Amino acid sequence: MRRFMWVVVLTVAVVLPTRAQQTPQIELMGGYSYLRSDIGGVDQGLNGWNGSITENINHWLGGTADFSGFYAHPGGINVNTHTFMFGPHFAYRKSGSVTPFAHVLIGGMRASQGYLGISQSKTDFAAALGGGVDVKVHKIVSIRIIQAEYVYTPYLNMRQDNLRVSAGIVLRFGRK
Repeated sequence: MRRFMWVVVLTVAVVLPTRAQQTPQIELMGGYSYLRSDIGGVDQGLNGWNGSITENINHWLGGTADFSGFYAHPGGINVNTHTFMFGPHFAYRKSGSVTPFAHVLIGGMRASQGYLGISQSKTDFAAALGGGVDVKVHKIVSIRIIQAEYVYTPYLNMRQDNLRVSAGIVLRFGRK
């Protein structure tokens, strides 16, 4: 009888986490984002938003479209930065309700600066490498505890190595 109980306990311990961690077909994320940027040789923190949509191909691989906007007013200069990047998304879905992930994103950045009615703007290449952690709180809702990336941008012909950190809500639709 004791062996039978151990078999039942082990079976439940293996089956329940697998069943609870079903792969969603689509994940929509929206939330707050912070970009540490080098603007004209001066380190600047920009606050803004980040949103993404991920379509999962299987339980570990998906494709992500990521969009963000950041804004600051250092010394009366209006700074606006928007990114649009796309790439593969790798998730580790075997740890119950916690899903760590990584992604590589490539796309563009539209940045502008303006002061006293004079402005300059440019759209250029951008790339991000990073990942984060989602915690499932409901069948269709997760909280993105953190998403952190190294972001490369050659803004106005100046190489920038930036840090982007985001957090928000993830809505999960469909099942794979």
